[in-house]
Amino acid sequence: MTAIQLNNLWSYIQGMSLKKKDREWLASKLLKPVDDAKTEQQKAYVRETLTNALKEVEAAKREGRKLQTLDEFLEELEVEENV
Repeated sequence: MTAIQLNNLWSYIQGMSLKKKDREWLASKLLKPVDDAKTEQQKAYVRETLTNALKEVEAAKREGRKLQTLDEFLEELEVEENV
């Protein structure tokens, strides 16, 4: 984040009416150490997933296959969830 963004965030937080419990929760989140290994694993997973999706789209275009629409995908998830 840039200094301006941080200042805006700080101003926003100061404008909130936080109870002591809320301030303590926020402080614990801000002071919580970042797990760099987990972050890198998440980035690698996203990168791999997007790469695979792009390859699938390219293969479908080459082969003239119709890709599943978002609505079709959501319907499929809903059906699987109800089984």
